[in-house]
Amino acid sequence: MMKVNPKLLGEIRKYGAFDITACFNCGNCTAVCPLAAEDISFPRKLIRAGHLGMEDKLLSGSEPWHCYYCGECSATCPREAMPGEYMMALRRYQIAKYDFTGLSRIFYKNTWVQILLTLAIFVGSLAVYLGYSGDFGALAGLIEHLFPIYIGIAIVGYLVNFYRYNIVKPLGGIKLSWKPKHILDIFLHGFTQKNFLGCEERDLWRWLSHLLVMSGYTLTLVISNLHLLEPLSRQYTPFDPVSILVGYSGLAVIVGGLSMSIRRLVKNAQSSRFSHPTDWLFVIMLFLIGLSTLATLVANIALGPGSSVLALIYRIDLAVETAWIILVVPFTKWIHIFFRPLAVYFRHVKNEAAAKTASA
Repeated sequence: MMKVNPKLLGEIRKYGAFDITACFNCGNCTAVCPLAAEDISFPRKLIRAGHLGMEDKLLSGSEPWHCYYCGECSATCPREAMPGEYMMALRRYQIAKYDFTGLSRIFYKNTWVQILLTLAIFVGSLAVYLGYSGDFGALAGLIEHLFPIYIGIAIVGYLVNFYRYNIVKPLGGIKLSWKPKHILDIFLHGFTQKNFLGCEERDLWRWLSHLLVMSGYTLTLVISNLHLLEPLSRQYTPFDPVSILVGYSGLAVIVGGLSMSIRRLVKNAQSSRFSHPTDWLFVIMLFLIGLSTLATLVANIALGPGSSVLALIYRIDLAVETAWIILVVPFTKWIHIFFRPLAVYFRHVKNEAAAKTASA
């Protein structure tokens, strides 16, 4: 028996701008959505679940992660209920519920708390790094090697809950699909953002911007967490493999982040009409990460590892990284990179389970 939460819709409304109370269940949003299929009926199904207060249904639905918000549903809604923004709000709501620390919920509802804490961590870290008189390269290496442990704990917590709510609870146990195609789909959707191109009116620049940001910040995490860039130890050349990786990651997040910011400011598309404060924090921090990492590399190539200018830039870069890793990466928007491709895989698992049940 499914429990009903009469306050559910009011709670979800705190995570985005929509008014699905205006929805009269006409089904137009599902009809116009190019990604909706027989086994993915959204947004209509989840709107209905919201109306009825079916919290378990919303938490076990991976449909919000298939949606890339092309805006067709909101643009054509006869009641202006903003179903596309509702899907975005559901993503934030799910992240908050899957986060075992509870911090995501606080940050989504009170973004100023996250902003102030992020700034405080940056300032505090920078003060410590500027005052450190020992081997700063060794200290940076130690800190960056601790990053993946911290992030790993957060990711595992999210993924366990994502799997528990989407597979274990609705299917009654641990279920997996071992078909190579289903496993490969995880990587295909993760690395290409394929569903962006499924929208009826293809916005190639929006797809490219998200692809640049996704690939850039993923690569930035790899570079920092593996401590691949050691600017105080040796001088890099422009075509060194590390220089190429750092150069791409920095430019990718700068170009992609600027493009996304301009779209949000201009608001010339339905998909960029509304922006949550955490979206802005994410993009701004990404831009700073890309800029500081790129500046560190350029200073190393141009001035050499013994430069005092490089030493200062590198300390600023590590302070930005520290704030980014501690307070932005494990909470709010960053987890999209895992949930989107896994949602595709979970759909395969659910379909396989349904097929076995039907044939039993």
